Order: sequence, then C-alpha cells, then structure tokens
Amino acid sequence: MAAQSQTAWTTTHLRGFNIYSSTSTTDTANDSNWSLKTPSSLDTSKPWSLLISASAQQDGAAAPIIVWGGYTDDFALAGTAGRATATDGVQLGQLADDIGYGAAVAGVNFNMTPGSSGLANIVTIAAVATGMRFNVPIFPYYGFELHSGDGGVLAAHTLTWKIVQEDDGQNDSIAGSDIGGDGTTGVGPDPS
Repeated sequence: MAAQSQTAWTTTHLRGFNIYSSTSTTDTANDSNWSLKTPSSLDTSKPWSLLISASAQQDGAAAPIIVWGGYTDDFALAGTAGRATATDGVQLGQLADDIGYGAAVAGVNFNMTPGSSGLANIVTIAAVATGMRFNVPIFPYYGFELHSGDGGVLAAHTLTWKIVQEDDGQNDSIAGSDIGGDGTTGVGPDPS
C-alpha cells in the first residue's frame, strides 16, 4: 500500500516576513508527492517565494513540479497512483520540469507573481541560475505536486515546502540597538 503523509503548515515571523513551512513524505510505491493546501493567511494577491528542498533522490528521471489552484475551503489534493487529483481545484501549470531528481536538493526558489508580471515564465531546470519565475493565477489556495517523470514510481523522499512573503501589516517589536537603543531596549533615552 502506498504511503504518503504531510505536516500542517506552520508560520513564523521574521523581520517583516511570514515564513510558512510544511513537508510531504512519500514511499517507493507512489507516483506523486503533493502538499497540503496553502494557509489561508497567505495573501495570494501579493508576490511570494516558493522554496522546495528534497531529502533524497526523488525519481529515476526528471520529476516535474505542478502548481494547483483551489477555489473553496474544501480544496485538497489526493491520490498516490498516477497524478494527483483535486477536490475543488484545478491544475494551473508546471512550475518546473525538474528540481534535480537524482539526489537530495538543498533548495530551489520560485518567484511567484500573482496575475502577470509581463515577463515570461521560467520553468526549466536549465534556467535555475537565472531564477525560476511563474506568473500564477490568483486563487484563494494553492497546492503543489511532484510527479514521476518516467511513468514509474518515485523514490522515497521528503519534500520541504516553504513560502516567504513580506507582511506589510506585521508589527515586529523594536529590539537591541534599533533607533539608538542601548542594546537591551530598542529606543534610547529621552534627549530633552
């Protein structure tokens, strides 16, 4: 029996950014490895970065990454035999033809631009040095899938999905030597 598991998205705040993290793990009997839907707190109308890393070899051939869009709160990806299927969602496009299937991957970054940036998508592993870019249609939720590119099954691995997005409304505290502080408080003494 094919086994796959995902961890719930977690959120950390760092210097005015939200960083969302989740993992998906698959065994050697699956054709695809997919994420849970993105958190509802992701502002899908603003640019964000998607970072993907892999714990080990994913496949014996190039393994494409696909982005899905969800249009209700019930959006979910499912399935392990063949391509993923979606409840209340649609496939939006291929993010990349591969992320480096033959070994562990430290990380690949995709610049996700809502709507259209006016620039063409860059979706081939050969272009990774210039930066991967995808004009993603605006949806309430997204999901991501890596699927076997050779028609076989995937190798056992864990994918780590990270989303980084600026949070203009976040009010991080002032600390250390910010604004003339003395190293313990963020604001220096009243000069009057």
